[in-house]
Amino acid sequence: MILQNAILSVEENYALYHIKVPHDNKKLYERYNLVYLEKASILTSPSKCQSLMDDWVTFFQDKHLWVTVDKELTKVKYQKLPLDLKQAKRRWANSNIAKDPIEGLWEMEGYRVAILPDVYKYDIFNGIVVSADNDVFKRGMLKMRLKKSIDGYDMDFYMRDSTMMATRIHFTTAHTLLDDNNIHWRRLSVHDGSPAPPKLSQLTLIDPYKPTLKRIDSTAILFTLPSCSPKYSRVVDSIMLTNHAALEACKLFIVDVRNNGGGSDRTYRSLLPYILTQSLQMPSVGYYMSAENSKMFRELGILNNLDPIDSTARNKIVMAKKSIQSDTFKPLKSPRQVALLTNRFTASSGETFVLKCKQSNKVITFGETTAGCIDGYNGNIIDIGGARLRYPTSIRSMEVIERPIDPFGILPDIPLNARGESIIDFVKSYYNVK
Repeated sequence: MILQNAILSVEENYALYHIKVPHDNKKLYERYNLVYLEKASILTSPSKCQSLMDDWVTFFQDKHLWVTVDKELTKVKYQKLPLDLKQAKRRWANSNIAKDPIEGLWEMEGYRVAILPDVYKYDIFNGIVVSADNDVFKRGMLKMRLKKSIDGYDMDFYMRDSTMMATRIHFTTAHTLLDDNNIHWRRLSVHDGSPAPPKLSQLTLIDPYKPTLKRIDSTAILFTLPSCSPKYSRVVDSIMLTNHAALEACKLFIVDVRNNGGGSDRTYRSLLPYILTQSLQMPSVGYYMSAENSKMFRELGILNNLDPIDSTARNKIVMAKKSIQSDTFKPLKSPRQVALLTNRFTASSGETFVLKCKQSNKVITFGETTAGCIDGYNGNIIDIGGARLRYPTSIRSMEVIERPIDPFGILPDIPLNARGESIIDFVKSYYNVK
Protein backbone atom coordinates (compact mmCIF):
# COMPACT_ATOMS: atom_id res chain seq x y z
CA MET A 1 0.00 0.00 0.00
CA ILE A 2 2.79 2.45 0.92
CA LEU A 3 4.75 1.68 -2.23
CA GLN A 4 1.65 1.98 -4.43
CA ASN A 5 0.85 5.36 -2.91
CA ALA A 6 4.47 6.48 -3.28
CA ILE A 7 4.49 5.55 -6.98
CA LEU A 8 1.26 7.46 -7.63
CA SER A 9 2.38 10.50 -5.63
CA VAL A 10 5.80 10.66 -7.29
CA GLU A 11 4.29 10.41 -10.75
CA GLU A 12 1.76 13.12 -9.92
CA ASN A 13 3.94 15.62 -8.03
CA TYR A 14 7.70 15.07 -8.44
CA ALA A 15 9.14 17.92 -10.51
CA LEU A 16 11.79 15.78 -12.22
CA TYR A 17 9.61 12.72 -12.85
CA HIS A 18 9.24 13.24 -16.60
CA ILE A 19 12.94 14.08 -16.85
CA LYS A 20 14.01 10.98 -14.91
CA VAL A 21 11.45 8.77 -16.65
CA PRO A 22 11.35 9.86 -20.31
CA HIS A 23 9.30 7.97 -22.89
CA ASP A 24 12.16 5.66 -23.88
CA ASN A 25 12.72 4.70 -20.24
CA LYS A 26 9.09 4.18 -19.24
CA LYS A 27 8.95 0.40 -19.76
CA LEU A 28 12.08 -0.12 -17.66
CA TYR A 29 10.56 2.01 -14.90
CA GLU A 30 7.31 0.04 -15.01
CA ARG A 31 9.13 -3.31 -14.80
CA TYR A 32 11.20 -1.92 -11.92
CA ASN A 33 8.00 -1.03 -10.05
CA LEU A 34 6.51 -4.48 -10.64
CA VAL A 35 9.55 -6.11 -9.05
CA TYR A 36 9.33 -3.87 -5.99
CA LEU A 37 5.56 -4.27 -5.67
CA GLU A 38 6.07 -8.03 -5.54
CA LYS A 39 8.75 -7.59 -2.85
CA ALA A 40 6.46 -5.28 -0.89
CA SER A 41 3.64 -7.84 -0.87
CA ILE A 42 5.53 -10.13 1.53
CA LEU A 43 6.92 -7.52 3.95
CA THR A 44 6.04 -7.94 7.60
CA SER A 45 7.54 -4.96 9.48
CA PRO A 46 7.99 -1.18 9.18
CA SER A 47 11.79 -1.56 9.25
CA LYS A 48 11.74 -3.91 6.25
CA CYS A 49 9.30 -1.59 4.49
CA GLN A 50 11.66 1.35 5.13
CA SER A 51 14.57 -0.61 3.69
CA LEU A 52 12.54 -1.43 0.59
CA MET A 53 11.49 2.21 0.10
CA ASP A 54 15.09 3.34 0.51
CA ASP A 55 16.04 0.96 -2.28
CA TRP A 56 13.10 1.90 -4.50
CA VAL A 57 13.86 5.65 -4.57
CA THR A 58 17.41 4.99 -5.84
CA PHE A 59 15.89 4.62 -9.31
CA PHE A 60 15.57 8.40 -9.45
CA GLN A 61 19.10 9.15 -8.23
CA ASP A 62 17.84 12.18 -6.31
CA LYS A 63 19.05 12.81 -2.75
CA HIS A 64 16.15 15.24 -2.23
CA LEU A 65 13.61 12.44 -2.75
CA TRP A 66 12.83 9.95 0.00
CA VAL A 67 10.06 8.10 1.85
CA THR A 68 9.89 7.93 5.64
CA VAL A 69 7.84 4.99 6.88
CA ASP A 70 5.98 5.45 10.16
CA LYS A 71 7.84 3.50 12.81
CA GLU A 72 6.40 0.83 14.99
CA LEU A 73 8.29 1.15 18.25
CA THR A 74 9.70 -2.24 19.12
CA LYS A 75 10.85 -2.92 22.63
CA VAL A 76 14.39 -4.26 22.90
CA LYS A 77 16.08 -6.26 25.62
CA TYR A 78 18.96 -4.54 27.34
CA GLN A 79 22.23 -6.42 27.17
CA LYS A 80 24.90 -6.81 29.83
CA LEU A 81 28.54 -7.21 28.86
CA PRO A 82 31.71 -7.97 30.86
CA LEU A 83 33.44 -4.79 32.06
CA ASP A 84 36.87 -4.75 33.72
CA LEU A 85 37.56 -1.03 33.95
CA LYS A 86 41.09 -1.42 35.35
CA GLN A 87 42.06 -3.69 32.48
CA ALA A 88 40.44 -1.31 29.99
CA LYS A 89 42.39 1.67 31.37
CA ARG A 90 45.64 -0.28 31.08
CA ARG A 91 44.79 -0.99 27.45
CA TRP A 92 44.07 2.67 26.66
CA ALA A 93 47.28 3.83 28.34
CA ASN A 94 49.46 1.28 26.52
CA SER A 95 51.04 3.00 23.48
CA ASN A 96 52.14 -0.39 22.09
CA ILE A 97 48.53 -1.44 21.46
CA ALA A 98 46.89 -0.20 18.25
CA LYS A 99 43.57 1.39 19.21
CA ASP A 100 40.70 3.12 17.45
CA PRO A 101 40.38 6.83 18.35
CA ILE A 102 36.93 6.28 19.85
CA GLU A 103 38.15 3.85 22.50
CA GLY A 104 38.20 5.26 26.02
CA LEU A 105 36.13 6.49 28.91
CA TRP A 106 33.47 8.97 27.81
CA GLU A 107 30.66 10.95 29.39
CA MET A 108 27.48 12.54 28.18
CA GLU A 109 24.84 14.19 30.35
CA GLY A 110 23.66 11.50 32.75
CA TYR A 111 26.03 8.70 31.64
CA ARG A 112 29.64 7.55 31.82
CA VAL A 113 30.55 4.75 29.39
CA ALA A 114 33.61 2.74 28.46
CA ILE A 115 33.93 2.31 24.68
CA LEU A 116 35.77 -0.89 23.79
CA PRO A 117 36.17 -2.96 20.60
CA ASP A 118 33.76 -5.84 20.23
CA VAL A 119 35.50 -9.14 20.93
CA TYR A 120 33.97 -10.91 17.95
CA LYS A 121 33.34 -8.29 15.25
CA TYR A 122 35.89 -6.09 13.51
CA ASP A 123 35.19 -2.30 13.45
CA ILE A 124 32.35 -2.73 15.98
CA PHE A 125 32.59 -0.98 19.36
CA ASN A 126 30.50 -1.30 22.49
CA GLY A 127 29.67 1.56 24.84
CA ILE A 128 29.27 -0.10 28.23
CA VAL A 129 27.75 1.81 31.14
CA VAL A 130 30.17 2.63 33.96
CA SER A 131 27.64 4.73 35.86
CA ALA A 132 24.31 6.44 35.16
CA ASP A 133 22.17 9.08 36.83
CA ASN A 134 18.99 6.99 36.53
CA ASP A 135 17.67 3.67 37.78
CA VAL A 136 17.26 2.09 34.32
CA PHE A 137 20.87 1.64 33.24
CA LYS A 138 23.20 -0.19 35.58
CA ARG A 139 26.95 -0.74 35.42
CA GLY A 140 27.87 -3.22 32.69
CA MET A 141 24.78 -2.63 30.53
CA LEU A 142 25.19 -1.85 26.84
CA LYS A 143 24.33 1.80 26.15
CA MET A 144 25.32 1.95 22.49
CA ARG A 145 26.88 -0.14 19.74
CA LEU A 146 28.98 1.64 17.12
CA LYS A 147 30.08 0.63 13.63
CA LYS A 148 33.00 2.51 12.08
CA SER A 149 32.31 4.25 8.75
CA ILE A 150 34.23 6.62 6.47
CA ASP A 151 33.35 9.87 8.25
CA GLY A 152 32.24 8.73 11.70
CA TYR A 153 30.33 5.90 13.35
CA ASP A 154 26.85 4.47 12.84
CA MET A 155 25.33 4.09 16.28
CA ASP A 156 22.52 2.03 17.80
CA PHE A 157 21.63 3.91 20.99
CA TYR A 158 19.61 2.17 23.70
CA MET A 159 16.94 4.47 25.19
CA ARG A 160 15.45 4.48 28.68
CA ASP A 161 12.04 3.39 27.35
CA SER A 162 13.42 0.03 26.10
CA THR A 163 13.62 1.19 22.48
CA MET A 164 16.67 1.65 20.29
CA MET A 165 17.47 4.72 18.20
CA ALA A 166 19.67 4.51 15.10
CA THR A 167 21.84 7.59 14.67
CA ARG A 168 25.40 8.64 13.81
CA ILE A 169 28.23 10.14 15.82
CA HIS A 170 31.45 11.86 14.78
CA PHE A 171 34.49 13.58 16.28
CA THR A 172 34.45 17.35 16.62
CA THR A 173 37.91 17.37 18.24
CA ALA A 174 40.25 14.53 19.23
CA HIS A 175 38.45 14.24 22.57
CA THR A 176 34.87 15.36 21.85
CA LEU A 177 32.00 13.75 19.95
CA LEU A 178 28.67 14.96 18.59
CA ASP A 179 25.78 12.78 17.43
CA ASP A 180 22.98 13.52 14.95
CA ASN A 181 20.69 14.52 17.81
CA ASN A 182 23.12 17.25 18.85
CA ILE A 183 24.22 15.36 21.97
CA HIS A 184 27.81 16.02 23.03
CA TRP A 185 30.27 13.51 24.48
CA ARG A 186 33.64 14.26 26.07
CA ARG A 187 36.55 11.98 26.82
CA LEU A 188 37.13 11.56 30.56
CA SER A 189 40.61 10.02 30.42
CA VAL A 190 43.24 11.65 28.19
CA HIS A 191 46.52 9.70 27.96
CA ASP A 192 48.29 11.49 25.10
CA GLY A 193 49.34 14.54 27.10
CA SER A 194 46.84 16.88 25.43
CA PRO A 195 44.65 19.21 27.54
CA ALA A 196 41.41 17.89 28.99
CA PRO A 197 38.40 18.60 26.77
CA PRO A 198 35.83 21.26 27.77
CA LYS A 199 33.17 20.40 30.33
CA LEU A 200 29.80 19.27 28.99
CA SER A 201 28.28 22.61 29.97
CA GLN A 202 30.88 24.32 27.79
CA LEU A 203 30.47 21.88 24.91
CA THR A 204 26.78 22.70 24.61
CA LEU A 205 27.80 26.27 23.82
CA ILE A 206 30.05 25.12 20.97
CA ASP A 207 28.29 24.98 17.62
CA PRO A 208 30.32 22.93 15.08
CA TYR A 209 28.19 24.27 12.20
CA LYS A 210 28.61 27.96 12.95
CA PRO A 211 30.51 29.90 10.21
CA THR A 212 33.99 31.06 11.21
CA LEU A 213 36.69 33.30 9.81
CA LYS A 214 40.33 33.27 10.83
CA ARG A 215 43.54 34.75 9.48
CA ILE A 216 45.95 31.96 8.57
CA ASP A 217 48.88 34.34 8.19
CA SER A 218 49.56 37.79 6.80
CA THR A 219 48.57 36.73 3.27
CA ALA A 220 45.60 34.35 3.61
CA ILE A 221 42.20 34.18 5.31
CA LEU A 222 40.11 31.04 5.84
CA PHE A 223 36.31 31.19 5.99
CA THR A 224 34.44 28.00 6.91
CA LEU A 225 30.76 27.55 6.05
CA PRO A 226 29.78 24.12 7.43
CA SER A 227 26.04 24.76 6.97
CA CYS A 228 23.66 26.99 5.02
CA SER A 229 21.03 26.84 7.74
CA PRO A 230 18.99 30.08 7.65
CA LYS A 231 19.88 30.78 11.29
CA TYR A 232 23.46 31.51 10.18
CA SER A 233 22.65 34.20 7.62
CA ARG A 234 23.08 37.00 10.16
CA VAL A 235 26.30 35.40 11.40
CA VAL A 236 27.73 35.45 7.85
CA ASP A 237 26.56 39.04 7.36
CA SER A 238 28.26 40.10 10.60
CA ILE A 239 31.52 38.30 9.79
CA MET A 240 31.72 39.90 6.35
CA LEU A 241 31.00 43.37 7.71
CA THR A 242 33.45 43.08 10.60
CA ASN A 243 36.27 41.75 8.42
CA HIS A 244 35.72 43.83 5.29
CA ALA A 245 39.04 45.68 5.52
CA ALA A 246 41.01 42.50 6.19
CA LEU A 247 39.39 40.73 3.22
CA GLU A 248 40.21 43.62 0.89
CA ALA A 249 43.85 43.44 1.96
CA CYS A 250 44.39 39.65 1.81
CA LYS A 251 46.00 37.94 -1.18
CA LEU A 252 44.20 34.63 -0.84
CA PHE A 253 40.67 33.96 0.42
CA ILE A 254 40.01 30.27 1.16
CA VAL A 255 36.34 29.32 1.52
CA ASP A 256 35.65 25.87 2.95
CA VAL A 257 32.22 24.34 2.20
CA ARG A 258 33.19 20.72 2.78
CA ASN A 259 30.43 18.76 4.57
CA ASN A 260 27.96 21.60 3.97
CA GLY A 261 24.70 19.71 3.51
CA GLY A 262 22.64 22.76 2.56
CA GLY A 263 19.93 24.98 3.97
CA SER A 264 19.10 28.34 2.38
CA ASP A 265 20.83 30.28 -0.40
CA ARG A 266 20.18 33.46 1.56
CA THR A 267 22.73 32.36 4.18
CA TYR A 268 25.77 33.04 2.00
CA ARG A 269 24.49 36.07 0.10
CA SER A 270 26.82 38.62 1.76
CA LEU A 271 29.79 36.38 0.93
CA LEU A 272 29.26 36.60 -2.84
CA PRO A 273 30.64 40.14 -3.50
CA TYR A 274 34.05 38.98 -2.28
CA ILE A 275 34.00 36.01 -4.65
CA LEU A 276 32.22 37.01 -7.87
CA THR A 277 33.81 38.97 -10.72
CA GLN A 278 30.51 39.84 -12.41
CA SER A 279 26.82 40.09 -11.60
CA LEU A 280 25.39 36.71 -10.82
CA GLN A 281 23.46 35.16 -13.70
CA MET A 282 20.86 32.58 -12.75
CA PRO A 283 18.59 30.69 -15.15
CA SER A 284 14.84 30.89 -14.84
CA VAL A 285 13.72 28.10 -12.54
CA GLY A 286 10.87 25.74 -13.35
CA TYR A 287 7.89 24.89 -11.16
CA TYR A 288 5.92 21.68 -11.55
CA MET A 289 2.27 22.68 -11.26
CA SER A 290 0.50 19.71 -9.74
CA ALA A 291 -2.53 20.43 -7.58
CA GLU A 292 -0.53 19.53 -4.45
CA ASN A 293 2.47 21.65 -5.43
CA SER A 294 0.31 24.66 -6.29
CA LYS A 295 -0.90 24.79 -2.68
CA MET A 296 2.70 25.09 -1.52
CA PHE A 297 3.58 27.67 -4.21
CA ARG A 298 0.62 29.79 -3.12
CA GLU A 299 1.70 29.68 0.53
CA LEU A 300 5.28 30.64 -0.38
CA GLY A 301 4.22 33.45 -2.73
CA ILE A 302 5.85 31.72 -5.70
CA LEU A 303 2.70 32.10 -7.81
CA ASN A 304 3.47 35.85 -7.90
CA ASN A 305 6.62 35.04 -9.93
CA LEU A 306 4.56 33.40 -12.67
CA ASP A 307 2.47 34.75 -15.51
CA PRO A 308 -1.22 34.64 -14.49
CA ILE A 309 -2.04 32.02 -17.12
CA ASP A 310 0.76 29.76 -15.81
CA SER A 311 -0.35 30.07 -12.20
CA THR A 312 -3.46 28.00 -13.00
CA ALA A 313 -1.67 25.40 -15.15
CA ARG A 314 -1.69 21.79 -14.05
CA ASN A 315 0.69 18.85 -14.49
CA LYS A 316 3.35 20.76 -16.39
CA ILE A 317 6.53 22.71 -15.70
CA VAL A 318 6.19 26.47 -15.98
CA MET A 319 9.02 28.97 -15.84
CA ALA A 320 9.38 32.12 -13.75
CA LYS A 321 8.65 35.38 -15.56
CA LYS A 322 12.32 36.17 -16.11
CA SER A 323 15.82 35.03 -15.27
CA ILE A 324 17.08 36.13 -11.89
CA GLN A 325 20.05 38.48 -11.93
CA SER A 326 21.72 39.46 -8.69
CA ASP A 327 22.15 43.21 -9.21
CA THR A 328 21.74 44.27 -5.59
CA PHE A 329 25.51 44.29 -5.06
CA LYS A 330 28.60 44.81 -7.15
CA PRO A 331 31.57 42.42 -7.08
CA LEU A 332 34.61 43.64 -5.17
CA LYS A 333 38.10 43.62 -6.68
CA SER A 334 39.64 42.10 -3.57
CA PRO A 335 40.44 39.47 -2.58
CA ARG A 336 41.96 38.75 -6.00
CA GLN A 337 42.35 34.99 -5.50
CA VAL A 338 39.68 32.69 -4.09
CA ALA A 339 40.11 28.99 -3.35
CA LEU A 340 36.94 26.98 -2.76
CA LEU A 341 37.18 23.66 -0.88
CA THR A 342 34.55 20.99 -1.63
CA ASN A 343 33.92 17.32 -0.96
CA ARG A 344 31.32 14.63 -1.64
CA PHE A 345 29.20 15.87 1.29
CA THR A 346 28.83 19.38 -0.18
CA ALA A 347 25.15 19.25 -1.14
CA SER A 348 21.95 21.18 -1.82
CA SER A 349 22.44 24.91 -1.02
CA GLY A 350 26.10 24.22 -0.28
CA GLU A 351 26.38 22.85 -3.80
CA THR A 352 24.40 25.73 -5.31
CA PHE A 353 26.96 28.05 -3.71
CA VAL A 354 29.72 26.20 -5.56
CA LEU A 355 27.81 26.48 -8.84
CA LYS A 356 27.43 30.24 -8.39
CA CYS A 357 31.06 30.74 -7.39
CA LYS A 358 32.25 28.96 -10.52
CA GLN A 359 30.92 31.93 -12.52
CA SER A 360 33.78 33.96 -11.04
CA ASN A 361 37.07 34.29 -12.91
CA LYS A 362 39.06 34.37 -9.67
CA VAL A 363 37.76 31.11 -8.18
CA ILE A 364 39.54 27.76 -8.33
CA THR A 365 37.87 24.77 -6.66
CA PHE A 366 39.89 22.16 -4.76
CA GLY A 367 38.90 18.83 -3.24
CA GLU A 368 36.33 16.24 -4.23
CA THR A 369 33.33 16.15 -6.54
CA THR A 370 30.22 17.51 -4.80
CA ALA A 371 27.22 15.38 -3.82
CA GLY A 372 25.07 15.92 -6.93
CA CYS A 373 21.95 17.14 -5.20
CA ILE A 374 20.64 20.41 -6.71
CA ASP A 375 18.64 19.73 -9.88
CA GLY A 376 15.43 19.55 -7.85
CA TYR A 377 14.58 21.76 -4.87
CA ASN A 378 11.73 23.48 -2.97
CA GLY A 379 11.01 20.24 -1.14
CA ASN A 380 7.46 19.36 -0.11
CA ILE A 381 6.34 16.65 2.34
CA ILE A 382 3.00 14.88 1.97
CA ASP A 383 1.29 12.06 3.84
CA ILE A 384 0.87 8.95 1.68
CA GLY A 385 -0.74 6.70 4.30
CA GLY A 386 1.62 5.02 6.73
CA ALA A 387 4.54 7.08 5.46
CA ARG A 388 5.58 10.54 4.30
CA LEU A 389 6.97 11.37 0.87
CA ARG A 390 9.54 14.15 0.56
CA TYR A 391 10.14 15.33 -3.01
CA PRO A 392 11.30 18.39 -5.01
CA THR A 393 8.56 20.54 -6.50
CA SER A 394 10.86 22.69 -8.68
CA ILE A 395 13.80 22.31 -11.04
CA ARG A 396 16.98 24.36 -11.19
CA SER A 397 16.40 25.19 -14.88
CA MET A 398 15.42 23.44 -18.09
CA GLU A 399 19.14 22.84 -18.60
CA VAL A 400 18.95 19.90 -16.23
CA ILE A 401 17.85 17.79 -19.20
CA GLU A 402 21.02 18.46 -21.20
CA ARG A 403 23.36 19.38 -18.34
CA PRO A 404 22.34 17.43 -15.25
CA ILE A 405 24.33 17.78 -12.04
CA ASP A 406 22.45 15.04 -10.17
CA PRO A 407 23.76 12.50 -9.31
CA PHE A 408 27.20 13.24 -10.76
CA GLY A 409 28.09 16.37 -8.78
CA ILE A 410 30.34 19.30 -9.68
CA LEU A 411 33.92 18.37 -10.49
CA PRO A 412 36.68 20.30 -8.72
CA ASP A 413 39.24 22.17 -10.82
CA ILE A 414 42.01 20.56 -8.76
CA PRO A 415 41.08 17.07 -7.45
CA LEU A 416 42.46 16.63 -3.95
CA ASN A 417 41.80 14.21 -1.10
CA ALA A 418 43.97 15.93 1.50
CA ARG A 419 42.51 16.38 4.98
CA GLY A 420 42.91 18.84 7.84
CA GLU A 421 45.69 21.40 7.64
CA SER A 422 47.40 19.65 4.73
CA ILE A 423 44.78 20.88 2.26
CA ILE A 424 45.36 24.47 3.40
CA ASP A 425 49.11 24.02 2.95
CA PHE A 426 48.54 22.61 -0.54
CA VAL A 427 46.31 25.52 -1.56
CA LYS A 428 48.82 28.08 -0.30
CA SER A 429 51.60 26.26 -2.13
CA TYR A 430 49.52 26.16 -5.32
CA TYR A 431 49.08 29.94 -5.25
CA ASN A 432 52.68 30.38 -4.08
CA VAL A 433 51.44 32.58 -1.27
CA LYS A 434 54.09 33.37 1.34
